Amino acid sequence: MLTGHPDAQWKQVMKRTFEQAMRTRAKILDSAAQTFLRRGLARASLSDIARVAGVTRGAVYGHFKNKSALFNAMFEHAALPADPFLVEWHDNQCDPLSHLKSELIRSLGNVLRNGEARRLYSVIHSRCEITSETRDFWQNVHVGRKLAEQRIATALRDARSNLQPADGIDVDHLAVFVHSCLMGFFVRSLGEPVSQDPGQVAERVVALIFCGLSLAQKTSVSA
Repeated sequence: MLTGHPDAQWKQVMKRTFEQAMRTRAKILDSAAQTFLRRGLARASLSDIARVAGVTRGAVYGHFKNKSALFNAMFEHAALPADPFLVEWHDNQCDPLSHLKSELIRSLGNVLRNGEARRLYSVIHSRCEITSETRDFWQNVHVGRKLAEQRIATALRDARSNLQPADGIDVDHLAVFVHSCLMGFFVRSLGEPVSQDPGQVAERVVALIFCGLSLAQKTSVSA
């Protein structure tokens, strides 16, 4: 029962309405992820998502104008970038290479463990067909990948100032190599049971990648 001043009553009504709308929105987003994983982005419809969420199709349209807007909102809601390997980076790291390794281990471990990040990136890289409907989203994915590679390249350049890696190595190509290895391992993992120790697996994979960088450094120096 609402009591008190009419303005206070109105605020209570508006607050409850807003909270209900946010709960409905969150339910739609969660149902969308389930539906996209099961049916694929192209085959899944807003009606399918509404059925899973237990709401009307109109309720879905009340929050999202189309499937593309819903897909983008899934990542915004989870506070995830378009690329899973977009590392945090700041200038003047004391040990750039060690910091980069730590960031990449964290990022890879995040998508190897059974959670929201793995689920959403799985939709992109295993259930998101390239169609006219998803063209804009795939453009965002492409931009995200380029930014992730640029961040890794920046980290490698900072490491080069500490004589690691050696001068003469194409840092941009190394960054592409690192990112491709990480993404390839993640996509491959989607066909395997979820790791029981994703952190340890991530450490081993990143160590192997940087072992490859060391070999590239030695080859460059000897050449």
